[in-house]
Amino acid sequence: MNKILNPFLLLLLCMFLFSCYDEKNNYGDNLVDSVFRNISVDSCTVTVTSTIIDSLETTGQGLALVGKYTHSLWGTVSACTYLPYSFPVYNTEADEVVRLDSLVLALSYGGYSIGDTMQPMRLTIHRLLEKVILNDNGYLYNKSSFAYDPEPIAACIFKPKPGNNERLEIRLPDELGEDMLIRLHNRDDILLDDRFEDYFNGLVILPDPNICQNIISFSVGDTASALILHYSIEDAITQEAECIIKPKTETQFYHIDHDRTGTIMEGFPTENVEVYSSELNNRGILFGGIGWYSCIGFPYLNEILQQGERVSIESAYLKIYPEPKTWSEFNPLPDSLYLYIIDENNVTVDVVTDYLGTKIQSGTLIKDDSFAENTYYYFDISTFLQEELGAFGKYKHNLQLVFDEETYTQTFHNLTFSDQEGKSPIVLQLTYKVYESY
Repeated sequence: MNKILNPFLLLLLCMFLFSCYDEKNNYGDNLVDSVFRNISVDSCTVTVTSTIIDSLETTGQGLALVGKYTHSLWGTVSACTYLPYSFPVYNTEADEVVRLDSLVLALSYGGYSIGDTMQPMRLTIHRLLEKVILNDNGYLYNKSSFAYDPEPIAACIFKPKPGNNERLEIRLPDELGEDMLIRLHNRDDILLDDRFEDYFNGLVILPDPNICQNIISFSVGDTASALILHYSIEDAITQEAECIIKPKTETQFYHIDHDRTGTIMEGFPTENVEVYSSELNNRGILFGGIGWYSCIGFPYLNEILQQGERVSIESAYLKIYPEPKTWSEFNPLPDSLYLYIIDENNVTVDVVTDYLGTKIQSGTLIKDDSFAENTYYYFDISTFLQEELGAFGKYKHNLQLVFDEETYTQTFHNLTFSDQEGKSPIVLQLTYKVYESY
């Protein structure tokens, strides 16, 4: 049965509907007029400067870097390693008769290399002339050095095998081995405990600049980079024995040189000075081992605020293109890059995190093996730029493009990229929303 609405209730409903309307209310008009626009651009100004870190700590890294490598743009880097040694444990009884077989430096390959390892390299071994002592702050750096005899006591030519389990053994002079064996066997006081380094300061491993096109790593530990004293115990039956002289890992370090002669870097200061990309032929640079990093700025970001009543950044992607011919199979691109947030004094105040905000974001490498110019790293910097929008003066921040600490101190990974005027321009892909009114 159809129900008929009570006429009285119908009248009340009509009165209610009309009472909600106000001719002076412009709220609905504003909703209609309050339009927004989504704008996408990739032409925002991005500035690039590069700076070299004052010094990098190279003690206690557990490895030795040795060799020479020449970069196509940035000159020649070379590394040599200082190896002090600890007092050894010698167990042969003093009434036994012993005879030296050999003294060898046993180098165990590490996993790192840069340059053409198919080419031979020659290392020379030198005696240290002074004891290696840590600085007052307890560290030694890539620029630290100690006196050594320029005349080598041994040399070795070989083809490097980074990552191989084989051991490279370099025989040292029998005179040194004989003297060590006699003193150890006689329990000479000069070799006891901390006095051992006064007797034997240690070794320096240098690359031969004429026969070296690569830098490789060796491990440093109990038996890695150790001196091994091989000897025989002369008894009714001759017994072979050995004494392992361990490297002193807390003071072992490597020294790094960078020859910039003939490069566009040659005339610039060596540390703590910002070099504009325009002074490096429109390039930025990161370089492990010698400590270069880059800073990236967005000086005109606030200009988009003039386009409406309110502006919000929807997304911002930074694309960094490695310059072709500055990387190769012998000098591969680094796997990871990181962005730190810095203030006006270049002091780190925060990091650019992933989309969850839980860990530091590493740049994603998109590699095109067919067309090198299409290879790039990208970062999502949407949150950073939204927080920067409207900031000025001391409240404004820039970004610092860096490697992690291990890459800087244990490798020569490097990245050369262009500013917006270079061969492979850096790109900021920015999408923002402009509201005409609230």
